Amino acid sequence: MDVACPECGSRFLKPEPAPSLKEQIRSLLGTSALTCADCGARFVARTWHPSWLRFARCPKCLRMDLNLWGDHMGFQSDFKKLLIHLGAHAYRCEYCRLNFVSFRKRKEKFRFDRWRRLAETKAQAQARSQAK
Repeated sequence: MDVACPECGSRFLKPEPAPSLKEQIRSLLGTSALTCADCGARFVARTWHPSWLRFARCPKCLRMDLNLWGDHMGFQSDFKKLLIHLGAHAYRCEYCRLNFVSFRKRKEKFRFDRWRRLAETKAQAQARSQAK
């Protein structure tokens, strides 16, 4: 998901459940309601594009910046081991800490320095709001 919060710029977003039929249809077409996990802002944004279907996504939070996940990172079920043996990739979403397997390639490699830059950006935004 290449979407950022309009309030704080965070990319740590959670999809909201679609309560109405209209919102469910909208989510099928690629536009979903999201909540920022950092500042709590709620907004609607495009969460997928047809060209992104070739990339792996976290099944829980829909992120596409993923880490690799290996045998040293904990328990794997026999089914996941079979899929990996058949050519699937083992990924880990650092945002929701979910380990999953996908045959698709990852779009973006997760970098921990992004969190550090996000914290610096938040501190600057808070300093500006306090100065006003």
